[in-house]
Amino acid sequence: MEWARLVSELIEKYHPKTILDLWAWKWYFSILAASYWAQVDAVEDTSIRNQFPDYLKAHPNVTFHESKIEEFEITKNYDLVIAKHIVMYMDKEYVLWEFINSIYQHLNRWGFLFLTYHHTDSELWNEKEWLVEYSLSDFKSFRWNYTLKDFWDYTNPAPGINKEYKIGYVILQKN
Repeated sequence: MEWARLVSELIEKYHPKTILDLWAWKWYFSILAASYWAQVDAVEDTSIRNQFPDYLKAHPNVTFHESKIEEFEITKNYDLVIAKHIVMYMDKEYVLWEFINSIYQHLNRWGFLFLTYHHTDSELWNEKEWLVEYSLSDFKSFRWNYTLKDFWDYTNPAPGINKEYKIGYVILQKN
């Protein structure tokens, strides 16, 4: 998983102590972050997915929240917020003007937002007409004081289904 390597490098370099993992679906990032001794809040709408496994419910560094992402109220500040594969399912105006602003308001100074989006030339776009289109330029300038710290494009061969998903990664840092 290329994105797990990227998040690992981010955690190793900046040592965030508090992390919000939005859409913690398979708990990859929650487990990864907790392995670096960060305190992690993992958000997942478990009403439509399997329950969190028992061995994770007892993890001392991970707190699980059952909530839809758009209904989750962020109530504390974080050093890192992970928003992997979610913005393409949300209204673009909401994401760019409310969602990212809400995250900004709850990032500690110099905190990071790591997010991903699918490129329109990804094979995923042939299957899901309701996906929202983003590009790197959408994340280059905000009215909030973010710096585009890093970005990548990655082609993810999806095992078992013979399709390629082209994914963009963005890391924004609060100034």
